[in-house]
Amino acid sequence: MSRPKNRDEYRRGMAEAFADVLEEKGLEWRKDWTDGGAPRNGVTKAFYRGSNAFWLSLIASKEGYDDPRWVTMVQIMDRDQRSHPKERWHLKAGSKAAYVEYWYPYDLRSGKAVTWDSYRSGLRDGRGQDEFRLSARYTAVFNACDIEGMPELEATRNNDIEMDKLVSRLSENMGVQIILDGGSWAFYSPVQDRIHLPGPESFDSEYSFNAAALHELAHSTGHPKRLGRPGFGTPGSAGYAYEELVAEMSSCFMGFDLKTGPDSRHVENHRAYVRSWIDSIRGEPGTLIRAVKDAQNAANYMDWKAGLITDMEYDRLKSGTVEIRNREKDRSDAR
Repeated sequence: MSRPKNRDEYRRGMAEAFADVLEEKGLEWRKDWTDGGAPRNGVTKAFYRGSNAFWLSLIASKEGYDDPRWVTMVQIMDRDQRSHPKERWHLKAGSKAAYVEYWYPYDLRSGKAVTWDSYRSGLRDGRGQDEFRLSARYTAVFNACDIEGMPELEATRNNDIEMDKLVSRLSENMGVQIILDGGSWAFYSPVQDRIHLPGPESFDSEYSFNAAALHELAHSTGHPKRLGRPGFGTPGSAGYAYEELVAEMSSCFMGFDLKTGPDSRHVENHRAYVRSWIDSIRGEPGTLIRAVKDAQNAANYMDWKAGLITDMEYDRLKSGTVEIRNREKDRSDAR
């Protein structure tokens, strides 16, 4: 993708690319989604989140990148010798840029862009939100696989998390009981606020059983006493299909690598939804952005309840989510 001219072009490109992946791989799209880990900046070490994390993971999957690090051209050149003063990095000829989206406040009074900290400080000091407008910029980043001279990737994440213990911890800390009485069905009941699963012997593997439990736990984050997503709808409805897409995506954003594909039952039960997702995403690219946001929120919540992030880290992520939600509303109102 070339540099997007605006938000709509950026979303259309992302939606079309993901729809292509769904057509090619179906529910198998998740299997190699995070083989290299969650995308992050190769200099600051900061993890990308939301639509930027989704987009960079999508590109890495399509291009076969196995390194999660991305850097800007300024960081590659490092003219002030701050990013990597003892190393010389070179971008390989023919390398393709990806573009990440950054929203920032623009101060109408001063006629300048300001930081989010300055924006919040101004609001605390009595300035009105109508004194600012929100603008977006699109910054080119390049994957570490295309950069000569970058050091080898250091392992920074614990991939030895025991799935069964993680599921038990989430079930307990989220207050969602898992009952092994589902027969041939695995489902979450919003009315009961319980998960019903077949026994482990009904799944392709123990890992598939735990993955199914995590999928249903992702659904349970939408309960009104947790994150309060709009609703689940009835099986076969657009609302139900959307909620399934959110649950599928949530594992891509969680703080551990879920390197497994769906089992045969899951594939069969969701085959019709894949076509529904493709049609919905292509017809209204904003659907994908909303699903990514809801999936990121669900993943943050589950990471917190699993003890993978601290209370302070979750509060920081939540405040960022509220800010993003408000910005989304502002942009919708402005249309």
